[in-house]
Amino acid sequence: MLAIHPNARTTPAVRAEIARSPEPSGVLAQRFGVSTETIRKWRKRGPADCQDRSARPHKLPWKASAAERAVVCALRRATGFPLDDLTFIVSHFLPHLNRDAVYRILKAAGLNRLTPADRTRKPHSAFKEDEVGFVHLDVKHLPKLQDRDGITRKRSL
Repeated sequence: MLAIHPNARTTPAVRAEIARSPEPSGVLAQRFGVSTETIRKWRKRGPADCQDRSARPHKLPWKASAAERAVVCALRRATGFPLDDLTFIVSHFLPHLNRDAVYRILKAAGLNRLTPADRTRKPHSAFKEDEVGFVHLDVKHLPKLQDRDGITRKRSL
């Protein structure tokens, strides 16, 4: 059941009466203590549609372009990092994306929750025994993206 908005000046029954009434808008506005714009709105909707509608926006704006969203999704698939770790890495080359934006991107792509198979990664093979002083690095190549200055260049992780 839909609830009436707490600040509403009219009820669904009054709205239906407004929609059916042939009286002028000014007379109805005075009778019910609302503006003439409110009277016009309920007349336009008709007697069948007298419930409050959601005020939620139908479409949220994206901070990220399609290419940036693809990068975030590809990083999630390739690394399997949790949200906070992924946000930390993404913030280095896409500083305008915060944790909420990264989560929304993952949720829209269906990657917000990792499956148990993705969480338990296979164990890595043993590294080659080297002398002390050698460091092993894994490099992930990312597509070309624009930074804050508008310069497009290839990046790596």
